[in-house]
Parts: sequence; C-alpha cells; structure tokens
Amino acid sequence: MYLESINLADVYARLRSTGRGKHIGPFSYYHESLVDIVPHLSDDLTTLRRSLRLQDTTFNVIKLDSHQRISFLRYQPFEIAFPALLAAESCDLKRGTIRLINFVDRPNPPVLHRKELLLPARHPLVPKATNLTRRLERLGAFREINTIGTRKGWQRRLADLHLDESGCPLT
Repeated sequence: MYLESINLADVYARLRSTGRGKHIGPFSYYHESLVDIVPHLSDDLTTLRRSLRLQDTTFNVIKLDSHQRISFLRYQPFEIAFPALLAAESCDLKRGTIRLINFVDRPNPPVLHRKELLLPARHPLVPKATNLTRRLERLGAFREINTIGTRKGWQRRLADLHLDESGCPLT
C-alpha cells in the first residue's frame, strides 16, 4: 500500500528546502502553489490522497507534523486578508486513521495569519500580505497570540486596534 511507502520526512525536507512555509512547534504549513513548484511533490500527494480515498477533493494548504501526520486544509481564498479554515482532513499515517472536520457552519473557525510565509516568494500576494503583517506587528496585533487564532478572537483584536477585518483603519 502507498501509505507505507510515503516518507513524510522527505516531503517535509523537500518543502523546507524552498525556504518558505510557516513553522509553529512541530507543525509546518505550505500553500498548494508552493507544493506545485517542488518537483514531483504534487504527484506524490495526489497519489497519497487517492490511496487514502479522501472525501474532500479541494485543499489549498498542507500541514505536516513530526508524528507521521499530514492534513489537507481548505481555507477561504488567499485573497482575503485573514482567511478562515473551511475544512480539514487529517491523516495519521502511523495509525491509518483519517478525520474530516467541517468548519463552514462553525461561528468561530480558525483564521490564518502571516499567510505570506506559506506562499512561494514570487507569488503575487506576498508583497501585500507582508506589508499588512508588518503594519499589524507594529500596532501590536500579534501580541498574546493564544487569543487571536479564531475568527472571534481576531475580530476582537482588530476592533481593539480600530481596524476592520482586512486590517484597515475604521473610518
């Protein structure tokens, strides 16, 4: 079976070699457009998804961790300043388990910050997203990060800074 032959450490090393990605503890996040520029990686992940018979056919971020787990995440379009997580398919390759979580109807889904880190360096969204992150860092938006990981927490932080959901000043 393909599950036994996939080496997530190799997948991680290939993605890490791009110099991109968002790394938080044992977790690393990569946008699909970054996956597409690593030779053969898209094919390997397509084969893995088929062998797992995953339900959701769309994703735009993959999440890897150090415990032989990979998650295929579907966020709102990256054109949105802080996209919310819509769905996640988490696969534990050691145990052979898959968990599908739908966030669409949840009032307080996780939101993505610093999305520019997940994208290839030359992606057209990187300059604008980087500028937004830097501006919000200067304003203190990313302090106490444990309170801003969800939509409601992020909205409260932005409101405290008199900013709208896209990080722009309220008029």
